[in-house]
Amino acid sequence: MKFILVSLLMLLSTSVLGNVVVVVNKDSLITSLNDVQVANIFLARTNRFPNGEKSKPIELKQGRTRLHFYQNISGKTPKQLTAYWTTLVFSGKGRPPKSFTDYNKFLKTFSLESGAITYLELSQVTENMKIVYTFP
Repeated sequence: MKFILVSLLMLLSTSVLGNVVVVVNKDSLITSLNDVQVANIFLARTNRFPNGEKSKPIELKQGRTRLHFYQNISGKTPKQLTAYWTTLVFSGKGRPPKSFTDYNKFLKTFSLESGAITYLELSQVTENMKIVYTFP
């Protein structure tokens, strides 16, 4: 039964992530990233893009997209991810991306930060954003 549930969740996460993209500020010199680079930035393993530019990951606090994004890039359950962040924060080795509940404040912050990077549903991408990674 557990195998069936996990398989169903993986199938659902694939379909949800089919419309999710990673974007940077339109003025960024970054043109593309791979899955490992995206994971390293959002899991606080690095604070730099491959070209050395400082990255500033931000995100919307949205349920399914956020959950599936992190499951896809980290392979961790929400409980495991919470433990991961707790360990990083208390050891001083990292912090989760800054989260926003207000979409307009999120967009304003994104447009003002030259190193901003986030993930969104394709329908939420604006003219101030450049797509650098699309989930397969």
